[in-house]
Amino acid sequence: MSFITATQSNWFLIGPIAKVLGYLMNWIFMGISAIGLPSIGLAIILFTLVIKALMIPLSIRQQKFSKLQAVMQPELQRIQAKYKGKTDNASMMAQQEETKEVYAKYGTSATGGCLQTLIQMPVLFALYQVIYKLPGYITELKGYYLPIANALNNISGYDTNEELLSMVTTNGVKKAELILSSNPDHLNYIIDMMYNFTKEEWQTFLNIFNNADLTAAYQAAAGSIDKANYFLGIDLTMTPMQQLWPAVFIPILAGGLQWLSTKLMEMGNKTGSKPAQKNDQQDMMKSMNVMFPIMSVVFCFMFNAGLGVYWVASSGIQVIIQLIVNKYMDKVDLDEMVKKNVEKMNAKRVKKGLPEKKVTNITSEVHNIEEEVQKEKAIEANLAEKAKASTEYYASTSTAKKGSLAEKAGMVLQYEERQKDLKSGKSKE
Repeated sequence: MSFITATQSNWFLIGPIAKVLGYLMNWIFMGISAIGLPSIGLAIILFTLVIKALMIPLSIRQQKFSKLQAVMQPELQRIQAKYKGKTDNASMMAQQEETKEVYAKYGTSATGGCLQTLIQMPVLFALYQVIYKLPGYITELKGYYLPIANALNNISGYDTNEELLSMVTTNGVKKAELILSSNPDHLNYIIDMMYNFTKEEWQTFLNIFNNADLTAAYQAAAGSIDKANYFLGIDLTMTPMQQLWPAVFIPILAGGLQWLSTKLMEMGNKTGSKPAQKNDQQDMMKSMNVMFPIMSVVFCFMFNAGLGVYWVASSGIQVIIQLIVNKYMDKVDLDEMVKKNVEKMNAKRVKKGLPEKKVTNITSEVHNIEEEVQKEKAIEANLAEKAKASTEYYASTSTAKKGSLAEKAGMVLQYEERQKDLKSGKSKE
């Protein structure tokens, strides 16, 4: 049995957002129930579709920032290389100032992508709360369980029954306080408890009390409960680990679709220019793009299948949205985007009494930076090749013991002779 939850979330900030999302979920379920399809699985998919559609503008803004970030990388890396190993306060301040100037040139800031994340995170947590606590937000679903909860409430001493208390144990901690009749919300907690019952636990629950009214209430509601909670042969109140076939496809689909979504996002971030030099941040992002799909698989096995359906729907819809966003981003003019960003930034600077920033042609500037980077790489490669050739030459002509003073003196002498031969065009090679 999954862990028991309060009927509605009361977390700070998350609770009110979950309440709003709960209204949406309730309306969706009422709508599909009115046409004879009272399915939690279908409601979760439609719910996810609406939420994802509403968040498309945020996805586009985040993608724009990521694209600018990719363009800025060569300049940011050159600044990092310039101040590498310098830990004095003056150098650190200078590095910070130069970095800010790069962001300002593109009309953005280092925290430009944080706003979208800050908005999405509480919404994401609230979504999970709604999916976890569906009876608290879907009035019709709660109505299926309410007659059973009332029948249990009419049984004297139910809240101290040891057999029942042992059923509501999670990780060795008794949750008796959640079903005590003295609790004002005890009926809601009873419904939460029953919502997580497996078929076997329902039977055990009924056998504990062997009460005619309780059994009759369950039998009257069982059909509606099963119709709501079963989706494509999967019990959404149970974990895939508890039922395996065909629920095992949920974690696999969740992980696969999330991996595909991250790959499409990477494609959307490409600028058409040559890739910047690898850095720790890029390596970390690649690791995360592998770890998150794996985590999705693990979590979907651990938590109830209803949350897994949300995860699959979320990743699947995100793949479609990402394809649309990528198509849109292909048509976005980088210079025009930077121009608008700088104009917005300048409007804020004017209000603060600061001078305006000049709008630069980013496409040509990126091209110039790439040429400089390629020249630097060519010089480094040439020096490395010369060093290798010199080492091989000295190794082939020296007879002195390796590492000895005679070998080092010989290398100096050979170097001078080598330079004379090269100048005269009479290489000994």
